[in-house]
Amino acid sequence: MSAHAAPLPNIDALVTYETRQVTSAGVTRTERWQERLVRRGGAVWSERVLPASRAALHANESAAEHAGHKHFDFDSAARLVECMPSGELRLRFVDREHRVVVSVPKAEYGAVGFDGNWDAAAYIVPPAVVARMGAAAADGWRAEKAKGWSHKLRWSAAQQVPLRVESRRDDGNVTRVVTVTPMAASASLPWSGIDAFAQKEYDDFMD
Repeated sequence: MSAHAAPLPNIDALVTYETRQVTSAGVTRTERWQERLVRRGGAVWSERVLPASRAALHANESAAEHAGHKHFDFDSAARLVECMPSGELRLRFVDREHRVVVSVPKAEYGAVGFDGNWDAAAYIVPPAVVARMGAAAADGWRAEKAKGWSHKLRWSAAQQVPLRVESRRDDGNVTRVVTVTPMAASASLPWSGIDAFAQKEYDDFMD
């Protein structure tokens, strides 16, 4: 775990991601999704907020049918990143609906969209990046320009997460916004009980 002056505060939050892109064909594409974030010490849980219609889509699929599928939906599964006392990371994906846990080795992080950066997982924006942006202005925003992009954010020192991040490519064709909305603490940890689920390895889903 990164050596910061104080331990990470607990946080439960709803994180909203929005991306707007204008293509060379003049088409504007907008993507928006949300994730539930739970951080406790050296563990960070992030889980996509899925529409109720998706659950209905799978309502008639039995557990036996699902078990026979040679796949695992890493995009919709919850992700649990743990920083062990040794400093090594442990990455697991959890399908609570079908009670399956998949452990992913470091060599396969890229295949499941994880960059291996603990600070990015725990803080959303690493503290080193926040520090690089300098002190906040009077309105609370920090800003920087780098590599064809403009970035600005509002940082919560108490909760050690950004409350809002806005990024814009200099040509104006891509904008990204991340909004973090703190919520009441969970009554129980979302990863409680997952050791009783079926335990799989990433290689189990390789052809």
